Amino acid sequence: MIMLGMVLQSVGLPMEGIALIAGVDRVLDMMRTMINITGDAACAVVVSATEGELDRDMIDNQVVASK
Repeated sequence: MIMLGMVLQSVGLPMEGIALIAGVDRVLDMMRTMINITGDAACAVVVSATEGELDRDMIDNQVVASK
């Protein structure tokens, strides 16, 4: 946000623009975080499967238990 303020000043835009961008950025940040965590989890599953550490029976039991 500090860098954004400096950029807005340098191009001659009002500093009130930060408030508008901050309101929208909260939602976008939550989406970026969700995608990042999902990607990290998917990579962890792929690595554990290729290393032979993935316990498929435990995963199947948790899926059945959650239904």
